Amino acid sequence: MSNNRTARLESRREFIKQGALSAFATVCLPTVAFRSREARADQEGNDVVLRCCVMSDVHFNGSETAAEVDRFKRAVKFMYDYSADQKYKNFDALVVVGDMTNHGNDKELPLFKKTMDEVVKEGTAKLVCMGNHEFYGGNQAYWKEVMGLEPNARYEVNGFQFIAVSPEKGTMKDGDYMYALNWFEKELDAAAKADPEKPIFVFQHYPVSPTVYGGRGHDDWGLEDLFEALQRCPRVINFSGHTHYPINDPRCAWQGCFSAFGTGTLSYLCHGGEGGKYERYPAGSGNCGQFYVLEVRRDNSVALKPYDLITNSFFDVVYYVAKPGKIEDYLYTDARFSNSSKPVWPENAKITLAETYEYGAICEFPQARYDRSSFTPACAPSDPALPHSYAFHLESLNPDGTWREEPTQYFWSQYFHLPTPERLRVDLSGLDSNTKYRAKVYATNHFLIDSEKALEFEFQTKPDTDETVDRNAAKPDANVLALAVASGKLVNLPVNALKEQKKIQTIGEPKIVKEPDLGDREVVQFAGKGEHFKIQCDADTYRKLRRASIRAVFKADPERKSAVGAVFGNTELRGIEISVNYEKRVVAFWASVNGSYKIAEAPIEFGKYVDVCGVYDGENVILYVDGKEVAKIAARGSLAHPTDPIVQAFCLGGDIAPGGKGSDFFTGRVACAQLFSWPLSAEQVANLAKK
Repeated sequence: MSNNRTARLESRREFIKQGALSAFATVCLPTVAFRSREARADQEGNDVVLRCCVMSDVHFNGSETAAEVDRFKRAVKFMYDYSADQKYKNFDALVVVGDMTNHGNDKELPLFKKTMDEVVKEGTAKLVCMGNHEFYGGNQAYWKEVMGLEPNARYEVNGFQFIAVSPEKGTMKDGDYMYALNWFEKELDAAAKADPEKPIFVFQHYPVSPTVYGGRGHDDWGLEDLFEALQRCPRVINFSGHTHYPINDPRCAWQGCFSAFGTGTLSYLCHGGEGGKYERYPAGSGNCGQFYVLEVRRDNSVALKPYDLITNSFFDVVYYVAKPGKIEDYLYTDARFSNSSKPVWPENAKITLAETYEYGAICEFPQARYDRSSFTPACAPSDPALPHSYAFHLESLNPDGTWREEPTQYFWSQYFHLPTPERLRVDLSGLDSNTKYRAKVYATNHFLIDSEKALEFEFQTKPDTDETVDRNAAKPDANVLALAVASGKLVNLPVNALKEQKKIQTIGEPKIVKEPDLGDREVVQFAGKGEHFKIQCDADTYRKLRRASIRAVFKADPERKSAVGAVFGNTELRGIEISVNYEKRVVAFWASVNGSYKIAEAPIEFGKYVDVCGVYDGENVILYVDGKEVAKIAARGSLAHPTDPIVQAFCLGGDIAPGGKGSDFFTGRVACAQLFSWPLSAEQVANLAKK
């Protein structure tokens, strides 16, 4: 056994002596078990000597009635109420790790300052740094004027050192902090010399890469600027925001040569997506209020207690640094990615099929839990009660009796919402109609390690009785959307319009004109100034679009020389689209496969009508121009589409944007656009392109 492993074991034994109630408690450190340790510390005179609230991403939008304003007020009130009930009754400091506003402008920043001054009492220090959003309508000079604080500053609270670092600009790129690096290194050295034993608290908005969840691997939003400087100071406890990732995800705690923690949000919850496999904004993400209660004891041990403001309760997790600076005892290390506990299913657990429909099935099952028996010292004592997620490995039955592997579908366990559900209900959507499937379901832990055992079940989807289109026709009709101009207006005439005709919303004033190049046929003319058409869709639409074909006949304006114009599609984080790049002089087919964009593109002649078709067949992203294949990219899986209902809308002459507004407006003329819920064959594409 190595000396390092021996040290970890001794650290674990010492922790158990300090009041953990069971083997379960040593891994999970639920608040009930941790209170036992705290009571013992109080009895031994190891009192709390510092208490702070650490929060980030408050996102005031300028309205005094916004939910974030109320959450901020309630969070600060909670800290005073909580402190009053403790042996140590002080609330010493409020730490806000950037993005206190959406834009940092004169409507938002003064409101945040006013609100903070109203609710934070004398005796509580206000420690704040800037985030990227403070630069979207403001700058450092304005921030200093309103806040009355330096964007970069070192503070002392109860003898403990705090260092705030703000970016120079809000680009979210490496280099945003480099302007302050010399200053930061000097202040870090000064903080280290101020006391050789105490932890040093450093906070900046962006995660330090590669440390916490959101600052490493998939969905890395971190910056490397401060990493080397922090490496030289193992007593640092670093706080970052920016990601909006769940505060009780154990990957929000990290230790290497220093310690780092992600701080959550009082606004909307975001999720890493793990490379595009998961929904980034599942149901309930907008109702969020998460922050840390930080407490330091006389022995310099640090406890971080994640709190959920929505349910007024602590998460069943406590992050704990027993001896800041003693690296050999650190638990939240990268070893967890290989040595963490695997989830286990309850005894006799099984999948219950709730219902099947034409393009999917809904099932229920009991949640798995962590296998405490496989605990190793390299696994941090920070696992939440539930696993990270579930992976449904699917196969479909071919007509010849063989089984075909289908794209895996992934679902969150909802570990980030309180109260956590005992059973989970999931919708396996985007399947083929009238088809038999079988599935193996694995529970996955937060370090993306699957359970040993899988639950298995079979089901068959229902036939689609509303589907009347002949998919094998030489020139098939579109069955989802079929946009064309008739009698002076844009109409939608698919063969079967998903049980209900989709209404077309006109934004701005796109013009209907006669096109001499097409024998005076009526087409739509777009000037690229915001005018476009929007067709709101629903969940039934996207369930059908597991594989799909999208087609448009258009002429791009040759006079425009810059930016991108969306001809037809629906992309907001996910989705499919045909667009043109006016600078590169190319057409592109965008397809989000398992949440990751594959872009097939090829040059076209601007100022001339082209028939462009994008096809995704489950194996390849294929781009056709005038009936000929011009680009192909291998990509296996299911198309992923926008999940927020407000952006579930296909647009002609532009694309959808957050909030349902338009973006990437097209300049040119469009004759028709079609959307099919199956992959067209090369022959069908060629036939449709024939004049």
